[in-house]
Amino acid sequence: MLIDNPPVEVANNVWMLGTTAYPMYLVRGRNEGAIIEGGIGGIGPLVQRQLAELEVASDYVRQVVVMHAHPDHVMAIPLLRELFPGVVVAATATAAATLSIEKAVDFFTRIDAELTEGLNRTGALNESTPPVVVAENRIAIDRTVGEGDVIAVEDFAFSVLETPGHSDCSISLHETERKILVISDASGFYMPALGTWWPGYFTGYQKYLDSMERLASLDAETLCLSHYGAVRGQEEVRDYLKGAIAATRHYHERIVAEANAGRSAREIAEELGAEIHRITPILPLDFFQKNCAIMVKQSLKHEGLA
Repeated sequence: MLIDNPPVEVANNVWMLGTTAYPMYLVRGRNEGAIIEGGIGGIGPLVQRQLAELEVASDYVRQVVVMHAHPDHVMAIPLLRELFPGVVVAATATAAATLSIEKAVDFFTRIDAELTEGLNRTGALNESTPPVVVAENRIAIDRTVGEGDVIAVEDFAFSVLETPGHSDCSISLHETERKILVISDASGFYMPALGTWWPGYFTGYQKYLDSMERLASLDAETLCLSHYGAVRGQEEVRDYLKGAIAATRHYHERIVAEANAGRSAREIAEELGAEIHRITPILPLDFFQKNCAIMVKQSLKHEGLA
């Protein structure tokens, strides 16, 4: 079962906020809570209203967890700090280093502005939202976490799993007692209307596959995604991850086959980028083509063809 249309409770005391395409998750204890995912700047005002509807007080959310340092997963952090003074923002040391680099955050800000403009244009935010301004082009991290650490929210205990491949700073969170798994972009960009995925193995094809295989072995009953909802039901979660793995292998095999047929890496990337841009034209064409070029490079490297 795919759960979308936030705000909605995806598991007991775990709420999806934001939009279906760009969700964040609120973990609710009796006296304190945490937000998982750092979001995009454009959903800040919407999330603020949703929190008000849920009667979340300004001293309630004590932690925010950044799942990886990409622009669509960190740009709501400044607003969350305003809403929840004293909140502790957690991420890996690698993510913290990235978010301390002025040029990187300046780039993230520009991507976030384009994304916000696109969402405003399509009416996805139901209002015109101004772009986020990040002070000093840095996003501070208060706590660094890694494999084996725990994000505790009263009786919730999320184990941190390092799941690289999409990025070197990617983590997933596993609550074993409740069988809840939060994976961010570890399985790529899911498009439920088409029943398919745009893979995202930007830092390693094999690492990406290994991370998904690891996640698939956990037998979760609720799978929280960072795009297009959450999946509920043990069999449904298993099928979702099985599908993501198969889609990734197919994508890789297509790249290798086209390279072996004599097509250049650039030609392959341009075609793949144009295909995903036609499906989700929220950002400019060259954004998708550049990202596809990274995956083409990773696939060819894996096969020794680079």
